[in-house]
Amino acid sequence: MRCGLPCLVAIAFVVAAASRAGAAADELGTPLRLDAVIAYARQHNPEIRTAQAKWRAAGARPAQAGALPDPMLDLAYHNESLDRLPLGSSEFTWLQVGASQELPFPGKLGLKRVIAAREAERMGEDARRVELDVIARVKIAYAEYAHLHALLDLLRRDRELLRKLARAVEAKYAVGQGIQQDVLRAQVELSLLMERETTLEQRRESETAALNALLDRPASAPLGMAEHLEERHLKQTLEDLTAAALAHAPEVRAADRRVAGGESMVALARREYLPDFVVRADYLQKAALLPEWQVGLGIKVPLYAATKQRAGVEEATAELAAAHAAGDGARRDAEARIRDLYARARASERLIALYHTTVLPQAGLALEAATSAYSVGKVDFLTVLNSFTVSLEYEMRYHEELSNFQKATAELEAVVGAPVED
Repeated sequence: MRCGLPCLVAIAFVVAAASRAGAAADELGTPLRLDAVIAYARQHNPEIRTAQAKWRAAGARPAQAGALPDPMLDLAYHNESLDRLPLGSSEFTWLQVGASQELPFPGKLGLKRVIAAREAERMGEDARRVELDVIARVKIAYAEYAHLHALLDLLRRDRELLRKLARAVEAKYAVGQGIQQDVLRAQVELSLLMERETTLEQRRESETAALNALLDRPASAPLGMAEHLEERHLKQTLEDLTAAALAHAPEVRAADRRVAGGESMVALARREYLPDFVVRADYLQKAALLPEWQVGLGIKVPLYAATKQRAGVEEATAELAAAHAAGDGARRDAEARIRDLYARARASERLIALYHTTVLPQAGLALEAATSAYSVGKVDFLTVLNSFTVSLEYEMRYHEELSNFQKATAELEAVVGAPVED
C-alpha cells in the first residue's frame, strides 16, 4: 500500500512526538529521581513560567511610573487673510514653534515609583508562592507515584508467597491431609490480590498523568520507576516552623509589600492636594522684525479637592486598612495550616516508627510461626491466611504513612516558604 503526503506527514508527526517524549524521559532519568523531577518542573511548568513572566512585567513598571510625562511640542501658523500666505512680508503673519513640559509637584514621581516597586515586589512573592505550590504538588504527586510502585512491588512479592502457600495446601489436599475449602480460600485470596493489583495499576496510570501535567508533558508520556520512599524525621519544632513562616512565607511577605505600597499610596493621595506645574517656551518668526520668544509657567489648581483629592485620600486609607487586615489574616492562616500539617507529619512519623520497629516484625514472626505450624498440622490454613492478610495490610499501611509524611512535609515547605529540615 502506497503512503501519500498526508500519511507521511502523520508518520513524521508521530515520530517527532515519540522522540520528544523519549528525550523528556531520558532527561528525567531512570530511576525517576525527585530532584530531577523538581528541576524539570521549575523549567517547564506553565504556572511557574506565567508567574515569572508577570513578575518581569511588573519589574519594568517602576521606571515608567517615576518618569516625567512626555513633553508637548506644537507648531502654529498665524495668517492675516485667506487668499494668500504673506509670511515674511507682513508683521501680522507669523510662524510659532513651542514646547511645554508638565512637572508634577516634587515627591509625587518618587512615590509613584515606590508604589510600582512595592507592587513588583509583591508580584515577586506571588511568583515564589506559585513556584512553592507547584513544587509541593510535584512532591505530593511523586510521593503518591512512588507509594503505588512500592505497593505493586509488595503485592507481586506476596502473590508469589501466597502461591507457594496455595501449592502447599493443594499438596496436602492431594494426599488427603487437607480440605477443599482451604484450596478454594487460597484461590480466592489470590484473586483478591490480583484485583488489588489491577486497581493500583489504574491509580498509577492516573498519577502518571497528573505528574506529567505538572511537568507540561503529554499525559501518556512514560515515566521511569520511582525510588522507594525512605524514612525521614522532622527535626524542627512547631515554634521553629511558625517563626520561619512569619519571616519567609510568600503570602505573609506579599501582604507586607501590599501594606508598604498602601502607605505610599496614602502619602501620594495627600500630596495630590499640591499643584502640578507646566513650563513652556515659544519662538515666533515674523516678517522683517526680529524673532520673538516667550516663556511661561502654568499651575494646575486642585480646585475640586473637596470631591476629588479628599475622596482619593479616603480610598487610599481604606485600601491600606484592607492591606493590614489581609496581612493579619495571612499570618493567622499560616499559623493554622502549619499546626495542622505539623500534627499530620508527627502522626505519620510515629506510625512509621511503630510499624517499622514493632508491628511489622511481629506480624512477620506471626506469619512465619503460623506457616511452620501449618506444615506440621498444628494449625489450620485459615490461621495462616489470617496471618498473611494481617502482615500484608500492615506493610501497606507502613508504605502509606511513608507517603503521608512526604506529603505533609511538602505542604509544610510550601507554607513556610523555606526548606523543612529532616
